[in-house]
Amino acid sequence: LRINYRTPEEVMAEAEPVIRAALPDANVPTSVRSSGIPVTHGLVTELDALLVTWLDSRPDGIACVIGMPDFPSTARVRSLSPVLAKGLEFDLVVLVDPVEAEHPDPPSAPTIEHAVDRYVAMTRAAERLVILTDTPGS
Repeated sequence: LRINYRTPEEVMAEAEPVIRAALPDANVPTSVRSSGIPVTHGLVTELDALLVTWLDSRPDGIACVIGMPDFPSTARVRSLSPVLAKGLEFDLVVLVDPVEAEHPDPPSAPTIEHAVDRYVAMTRAAERLVILTDTPGS
């Protein structure tokens, strides 16, 4: 796969360094479209407000919270692990605490498994990606 028709270039620009950190020669497809929506970063404490705002502004579409196993799914917001999200796409993906989500005690360099999980989670976004952490500026 060399061409990516689903994931916007804004998301791919953020996801590519994640996978290349662990697999420098990874085959990363080139995105052929832009959503015009930059990837945003914030704090986990902003999750509920972010979802309420997104749901209120859109009469349809599906969001997915990835990396927060105890987050309750609803009709329009799914809660999945990166493994379960693989192969799916969502209008909004909220990746929660990506360093800690699947690997509570990661080594200083990302493991291949962690990098792949994070890359998969990030590239599920067909429109917008938000990355939330517990630490400001992460």
